[in-house]
Amino acid sequence: MQEGRGVDIILNTGGTAFQGAVIKGGRKFTDDYTKEAAYCDINPEDFEELGKPWFVRVTNEYGDSVILRAKKTDRQQRGEIFIPRGPWANIVVTPVTESTGSPRYKNLVVQIEKEAHGPVLGPKELMEKYYTKRERPNWEANRKWTA
Repeated sequence: MQEGRGVDIILNTGGTAFQGAVIKGGRKFTDDYTKEAAYCDINPEDFEELGKPWFVRVTNEYGDSVILRAKKTDRQQRGEIFIPRGPWANIVVTPVTESTGSPRYKNLVVQIEKEAHGPVLGPKELMEKYYTKRERPNWEANRKWTA
């Protein structure tokens, strides 16, 4: 990455069993769903290097960013982070499909940095902020850096 204050890191997204259990029956707009999907798993060494954050900001190459709860876990490889699939991850997953027809949900270079404080937006607030009354972006013109 060429701009920003964050540290380059690889983003992987995916579903979790806990997240799946919460959304059964249409419970996406609940505090339980926010708890199960609005976090970022971080390797212990990366977590220490970031200053043991409570919150992190993850930013893609276009400058789109989201604030998430930070979770230190041995399950995550050094140099990579994991965000559960959902509206928070979708903020930073880029639209580039590389002719596959699917965005890069895995192995996407992003920046991560310690965020002094939240808030981590709930799903309703997140959708209102990012998905309503926005002009359609010109992705190439908005690109901040080249991976």
